[in-house]
Amino acid sequence: MLTTGCVTYKSDIYSFGVVLFEILCGREAYEAKRYLAPLAKYHYENKTLQDIIHPDLWNQILSPESHMRYSKTAYSCLNAVPSDRPYIDDIVLELEKALELQLRHEDIVRLFLFTSYAHYIFHCF
Repeated sequence: MLTTGCVTYKSDIYSFGVVLFEILCGREAYEAKRYLAPLAKYHYENKTLQDIIHPDLWNQILSPESHMRYSKTAYSCLNAVPSDRPYIDDIVLELEKALELQLRHEDIVRLFLFTSYAHYIFHCF
């Protein structure tokens, strides 16, 4: 859209990538006189995304695997070459996998916490 002035399926994919990064980072697409898309691309490429993710959100990210899959998907939507951007079906599959990884990780954490608590109770009483 920026280069051609036309809205296309692939420009919608780019916009969706921006929305994904807004969710991940807890930032608006344009904030403090900076656009999020180039900022997110820069930090993704330099493996420093945590620098632009709101600290409260960063502390909630439990699964590194889920975070990696999600951010890779968002990044792929921002490809400068429209034809190299993924199709929405592929994006949905990747986001579903990221969610599955996150839920699995949360289950493991809950199980660990429950087991630790049960162990504590058993030994204290």
